[in-house]
Amino acid sequence: METIIVPVDGATNIKLEVFDFDSLTTVFSRVTETPVTEVDGLKYNCIGKECSWFDSVIRELPDMYKTVNAVAPVARGASGGLVGSDNSFVEVPGEELILAYTQDYPEMVENAFKILAGSEQDFFLETGSVRDFPGSLTLIKRFLFEEMVRPEVLGRARCFGTFGILLSGHFLGNDYIGAVIVAGNEHSYWMCHTGARNITEPPGTPGSLSRKIMSFSELVPHESYPVFKPIGKMPHEQALSLGLNRDPLVIPGGHDTCLSHIPVLSTFYHAFKDRAGMPVIHVDAGSWTLVAQIGGKVELPQDGYRRDIIVQGTVDGYPVVTARYGGDNDFRHIKGLMDDRGYRFGGECNERLLEETANAADCFVLPNINPLNHLTGPFPQIKGKIINEHVFFSDPQKAFIITNLTTAITTVCQIDAIAKNTDFPIVLTAGGSRDPYFGRLIVTLTGRNVYSLIDSDGHDVSETTSLGAAITGKAAYLSVHPYDVDVSGLDVKYRKLKPFSVEIKRKLNRYRERFMEEIKKESEA
Repeated sequence: METIIVPVDGATNIKLEVFDFDSLTTVFSRVTETPVTEVDGLKYNCIGKECSWFDSVIRELPDMYKTVNAVAPVARGASGGLVGSDNSFVEVPGEELILAYTQDYPEMVENAFKILAGSEQDFFLETGSVRDFPGSLTLIKRFLFEEMVRPEVLGRARCFGTFGILLSGHFLGNDYIGAVIVAGNEHSYWMCHTGARNITEPPGTPGSLSRKIMSFSELVPHESYPVFKPIGKMPHEQALSLGLNRDPLVIPGGHDTCLSHIPVLSTFYHAFKDRAGMPVIHVDAGSWTLVAQIGGKVELPQDGYRRDIIVQGTVDGYPVVTARYGGDNDFRHIKGLMDDRGYRFGGECNERLLEETANAADCFVLPNINPLNHLTGPFPQIKGKIINEHVFFSDPQKAFIITNLTTAITTVCQIDAIAKNTDFPIVLTAGGSRDPYFGRLIVTLTGRNVYSLIDSDGHDVSETTSLGAAITGKAAYLSVHPYDVDVSGLDVKYRKLKPFSVEIKRKLNRYRERFMEEIKKESEA
């Protein structure tokens, strides 16, 4: 069997997946927690341990999967690291660590960045990023932090690579410099809410701020590079040490959200030929629920920077307006509260209990109850809480419904913010596509057509990021564009989700009105 290896870097978990080259079906998957640490009060990602884990899993693969054509890493886009002239990571000498994007920066850095970037609105409309995102969520701020706080670290650096490109460098024999030189301005890097490019100009055009921060120009290559072109071959010695039967191509480590759109774009227009070329809303409902309008004219809400709306993109670098909300982050936090009380959190779809809960409209989970979500989403100033806890904790299944209502209503706020045209259909992926309530709530509350992807066995195709990377790896091997890759072997079909009854819809709308009243009260408090 010829295969594609996809190493996946995430904020919570890392994963190694193997795909059959011909059919693009997953044949192997293994997951572990993302290795992180702290040194002298700073948060770091342990890239050395992460790469060692990927290597160990590859060595243990069954022999039938070791004829590998391509290695296609995928990573969260806001993290990156400084590399020295000897191809080592220079941030903590002797340690293979890179600063985490979750690291908060000192007030002096934040203030200096605000001055350089100009007004929030102007910066947002030019770059598609949010000036006041904390830490490296607006990645170009990382360079100002290094200049102001760690100039001695910056002085040891020859180049800067985003996390995905550094993973690619590992599979080029730990040649991080080589990976950055070729792909350091990879298209999805520019589109990943970095604040580095001008989204009103052709892909790769730098924004005004990137010309003001000297270290950015010195450490990041100027030429843009597509994620679906190889940047090299794995050295023969490294392939032998991993037990591989050939020396696979290595492609740039693309940004997770940019890659997640590929399976949707590769299959939706084939399934709905009358909608070819028309906009589609992709709701990737995972740890971060990402609502993206793929295709159509890019129109940024003037106040989008106040409600966690950013611009990401396609693998070609074309802008995609994306609204965020940490939906599953909130879900996990609530699940932890239920676990602490010994309750099972979840259940089948119970329409009677949903109708009863919506009709009562006496209990709400306000968004951002997980501290990870503070200052994010459509209501960034809200620090979520449970209103009427005695109702919430009286019935675990009712609590599950209420949490679903919170997540669905908040997600709908983001859908409406970036795509007011209700003719645009929604394709739902990630964990939310498997939930018994979430998708049907989105249908009912929006009145739009909502679809989920299913495979030939009727199972949800919920994970599109890794699949997108695999399609990109196959495209690189065949020297074609990812959208030209034959994905018929996946036998993906689209299932149209059903709305709840008219009576339940009426009660859901009442519940939503009460929910928004609670949001308003909390905002004014």
